[in-house]
Amino acid sequence: MTPAEASAYIRFKTKTNTTTFSNADLLTVFNVIKNDICQKALKVDEDIFLVPTTLDLVADQREYPLHSTILGGIKRVEAKLDGTNWVKLYHFDLLDYEESVSLEADITAHFGNDEGQAFYDLIRRSIWVYSGTITAVTDGLKIWQNTYPANLTDMTSTTAMQTDPSTTTHGVPQELHSVICEGVIIDYKTSRDKPIALTEKEILHERHINEAIQTLKKGSTDEVVIGNLPTEHTSLGIDGSNF
Repeated sequence: MTPAEASAYIRFKTKTNTTTFSNADLLTVFNVIKNDICQKALKVDEDIFLVPTTLDLVADQREYPLHSTILGGIKRVEAKLDGTNWVKLYHFDLLDYEESVSLEADITAHFGNDEGQAFYDLIRRSIWVYSGTITAVTDGLKIWQNTYPANLTDMTSTTAMQTDPSTTTHGVPQELHSVICEGVIIDYKTSRDKPIALTEKEILHERHINEAIQTLKKGSTDEVVIGNLPTEHTSLGIDGSNF
C-alpha cells in the first residue's frame, strides 16, 4: 500500500476529504498510530526493525549515543578496538560490577580490547564502552538496534510504504498497513466532538493488531552466548583466561 492509497482508504471509511481531514493532520495521526503499533510488534522479536548503525570510535571516549529513533533495546555491539578487527562487546550492568570505573585507569586495568575482555552498558540512551584504551577509528563501532520505521513525509506519495527509505532506515512492514489505517480511522471517529460509532470490525481492532503481528513471526531464534564479567582483582576473558 502507498501513502496515497492509505489516504484514499482512510477518507473513504471516515467519509472525509482533503478539506475535512487534511494531509497534514492525516500524516501526523498516521505516524503516531504507526509508532504505537510498531512498539507492540517488537514483542515478536524477529529483527524486522533491526538496523546496523556505525559510529566513529573517538580516542579515549567511552560514551556513544544510540540512534535517535531507537525502539526497544539493542541486539549486538561490535568494535574495532585494535583499529582493524571486529570484536563482539558483551553486555553487562554496572550494578553487577564491584570494581571502580570512575577513572580511565580503573577501566583499562580491568578490561581489554580482545573479544571476551570488552563490554558495554546502556546509560541515558547511550552506550558506554568498557575496554582497553580506545583509539580513533573511522566507523569503528557498530550497533545493531531496533528502530522505528521511518515516518511518512507525504500522504500523496505513490511509493510503497514498505520500501526502505535508505540503507540505515526501514519502511513500514506490509503486514501492518491495514491495521495502521484502521487505527487512524478509529482515532478520527473517536476524537470528534460527537464521536462516531465504530463498526463491528473496528471494535475488534486490538485483535486485528495481534493477528497482524503474528504474521511477522517466523518461529525461530538464535542461541544467545553471554560473556563473563571481569572478576574482582583479576581480569578474565570470556574463556576464563587471564589477560
